[in-house]
Amino acid sequence: MNKRIVALPVLAAIGLVGLTIPAAAEEPEIVVTGKKKVPDGFEPVTQVVTIGDLDLTTASGERKLEKRVAKTIKKMCYIYTKPARWQVKDSEDCSAYAWEGARPQMDQAIARAKGG
Repeated sequence: MNKRIVALPVLAAIGLVGLTIPAAAEEPEIVVTGKKKVPDGFEPVTQVVTIGDLDLTTASGERKLEKRVAKTIKKMCYIYTKPARWQVKDSEDCSAYAWEGARPQMDQAIARAKGG
């Protein structure tokens, strides 16, 4: 029973990511996925960062992209007002996981904007 409860959110997240792929062709975006601690392990949490309004051919546009993604990751992963040590570790793990997934997308978006 517990395995089924954990599997359902994971399958739902995979389905949501699959739904965002066709939308990416229409509106440039970065899909940021963190992992939240739940009693039986971790659960993916996903947010979309739209980037269609940024000029990624400029250093200013790249800085804005970095700030936008950082803000999203902070909101997603650092949710505790006065965190205990274990909550800090969970937040750091969530952030590292989110950056690991977001960074390649950011690099690809910049390369596409610059014609690469």
